Amino acid sequence: MESVVLEVLWDASEPLPVRRVLEVLNRDREQALAYTTVMTVLSRLAERGVVARSKVGRGYVYRPVARDEAGIAVRRLLDDYGEAALVSFVDQVGDDEALAERLRKLVDGS
Repeated sequence: MESVVLEVLWDASEPLPVRRVLEVLNRDREQALAYTTVMTVLSRLAERGVVARSKVGRGYVYRPVARDEAGIAVRRLLDDYGEAALVSFVDQVGDDEALAERLRKLVDGS
């Protein structure tokens, strides 16, 4: 779920509110996702620093953290925690099969 939410944010030309992310995700879905599901995913991504959250009115808008910033953060984790960071990273992929497949392709170099 996190990977598809991130794809929506990467494709956007501006920060998006939860409702807009939800609309894009539900556009081609047979069974619609709940607003609270998308809100929870975005909140968790923000807590981990993968997306930035800014207050606008009564809600928030979200934007992906620049890839360079993400790369710097990953490098720091690897420098500080080494193999433990890698194990944790793989654990975080968890049951997200789309993200796991992307990770496999990156590792295989394809």
